[in-house]
Amino acid sequence: MLRLWVEAMIRFAVAAVLSVVSSDASAIVRYMVQGMTCAEVQQTVERDGIAILYRQGKAGVALYDRFVKDGSFCNTGYTAAREGIAAADTNDCRVAKCIETGRFGD
Repeated sequence: MLRLWVEAMIRFAVAAVLSVVSSDASAIVRYMVQGMTCAEVQQTVERDGIAILYRQGKAGVALYDRFVKDGSFCNTGYTAAREGIAAADTNDCRVAKCIETGRFGD
């Protein structure tokens, strides 16, 4: 009886760990920015914290990048820097993305 209880607890613990790991990766949503205004893009990143923004490149290939609300969403050794991306109403919509801290000789 004790053995069955221990096996059940182990299965439960493994399932709990796997669900946390898989939900973290799937929580990031992708957005096509070509149909969104700059304000919509910025509000989306602000609301979600992290978002994959993509657009159609000049050669017809989809271009993806990960954008963040602020530096707290970056890994250790990275910081948030604003970058201009093309949106429906401007070619310079400023949103933050994580870059290596020492990337520019800091």
